[in-house]
Amino acid sequence: MVACVYIKDGNMCLYNEDMRFTDIGGFAYELGKPLLDFIWYERDRFDDGLNIIAGAYDNEFAHDVLKDPDYIAEVKKEMELFQTKEIYVYFYYYNLMDFAYKFIESPREAVARLAQKFPRAQEKLRWVVDFEYPSSDSPFVQVAHFADKEKRLYRAMKDAVAVMYDHFCGFQQFIIHEIEVFIHYRKEIKVPNGRTLDYLGILDEYRKFEFGEDGYFLESPFRTFFGNTANGEVAQLYSINHIEDLFRFEFIKMIEHEIFIKLCKNCNRFFIPERRVDAEYCNRIFGDTGRRCNEIGAMLRYEKKVAENPVLEAHKKAYRRFNSRTRNKKMTQSEFMTWSDEATRKRDECLAGTLPFDEFVDWLEQGRVRKSKGKGGE
Repeated sequence: MVACVYIKDGNMCLYNEDMRFTDIGGFAYELGKPLLDFIWYERDRFDDGLNIIAGAYDNEFAHDVLKDPDYIAEVKKEMELFQTKEIYVYFYYYNLMDFAYKFIESPREAVARLAQKFPRAQEKLRWVVDFEYPSSDSPFVQVAHFADKEKRLYRAMKDAVAVMYDHFCGFQQFIIHEIEVFIHYRKEIKVPNGRTLDYLGILDEYRKFEFGEDGYFLESPFRTFFGNTANGEVAQLYSINHIEDLFRFEFIKMIEHEIFIKLCKNCNRFFIPERRVDAEYCNRIFGDTGRRCNEIGAMLRYEKKVAENPVLEAHKKAYRRFNSRTRNKKMTQSEFMTWSDEATRKRDECLAGTLPFDEFVDWLEQGRVRKSKGKGGE
């Protein structure tokens, strides 16, 4: 068992059972946040990160480096950082490091162990089957250093990274699909109050109809037990051996605790509304604007709508022109407001199809001040 999880005060708490790669006994996460952070984790960033780790073994004595106390301490430092910030990505890093340490003991067993969680590993690392590091009961051989001329550990790590990257991409898409289906059914089917978990049955019925799979959420059991948490409290703990266990646990608990997931209408990413359930925009920084979607989303959406509609575009340009005349004292505020009300009415008529577009544009052009050409207006 890699870890166990439980819910406390609306948070998901993770407690490490395997303390080889991190000294953090337990950590709490805002329920739903780790899952949504994971599905938008950049794929290039994930691939580069794992390949940097694999690249550290690009030498003949990499198997000895793994046993160095300073290296072990550095690994723990990096793993703790991922556990606190990217718990789903941490599981991939955990499995990669577990593979490395098992590989220097028994490459064959390392592949079999990895394949339990990433089935494609068995095929990708088939070449490992006939390789084992030299071993002996002799104390003289045990302390002897030998060179891995073919850099088998490095090659194996690169293959393991490729397997995990494929799984990472597929798993992201799988979770996105599950969330989309859930959002659809929560919108279309209203379950009675107090029966929120009925949605799990609905999702399982959908999976059965579409894929012939039974009981992914309801009938796939967790191993649960009562035990001591990191702070010594007794709680019902759920065993987590695989990243899919973590997803199922968090997703089910999100539904149970009625945590709403929305799709931001600006960046098209899922988010959890913080204050209003009917919020349409998330609070992520949008692109390189330096501003959040909930600050500029409505404006950008309107500008896009205007740019795609000639009626709205014509109205916007005229509005800016007449507003400028007001600022330049060529038109009174009262005159501008009267014109604006009339322009809005005619815009709506044009959008409704009762006023031809050409007539609307001609009306907007009335009163336009044109610059004279040449001297004397010639």
